[in-house]
Amino acid sequence: MNQTSKTPGSGAGRSALIYNIVIIALAILIVLILSFLYRKNDFFRSLFEGNVTAPTQMASENDIREAAKNVEQINRTAAHLSFVILTVILILQAVAFMLAAKVFAGLKRSTEAVSVRLKKLENADIFLDLPLYFGLLGTVSSFIVMSFNPNISRLIAYSSTLVGIIFSVILRLVFQYPLKQALITADETNGKESEQ
Repeated sequence: MNQTSKTPGSGAGRSALIYNIVIIALAILIVLILSFLYRKNDFFRSLFEGNVTAPTQMASENDIREAAKNVEQINRTAAHLSFVILTVILILQAVAFMLAAKVFAGLKRSTEAVSVRLKKLENADIFLDLPLYFGLLGTVSSFIVMSFNPNISRLIAYSSTLVGIIFSVILRLVFQYPLKQALITADETNGKESEQ
């Protein structure tokens, strides 16, 4: 029995480690960039902050000040929550994209029979839709945050769904279609050769 086991120092082990490091580095980079923009750029921060105002028809000036503080605190909390949700959704979408790219690259390099690879390709369809599902998760999350402040979370709803759609289309056009086309052509060629 000649079994080859993958040791931690093997090429496959190293490439998996590098892939995981790239995913973690990408997630950290996204968080750092978005955090920097949120802290330093007033326009970017204003995208997350709504414009709920305190009522001005109160019994006393103290009540007006107290209501203004409460509204300001709600706006600040909802803005931070919106920012965190958008950051997490974008990281999930980037990781889903990279995972799908890894799965399709593995199918492309595979030496298995064409019919087996076609079945595995069909089974890998879930990876094409993951960025879209995460985008929908962002949309639903933004509707929850909108219950605190209706003007805050439209950015999350629109951008997370948009990024999910774009990633899903790129995965289908760049990874799935060419690979499926090549496998179908190879399968037809193998079929014709076996008939002769």
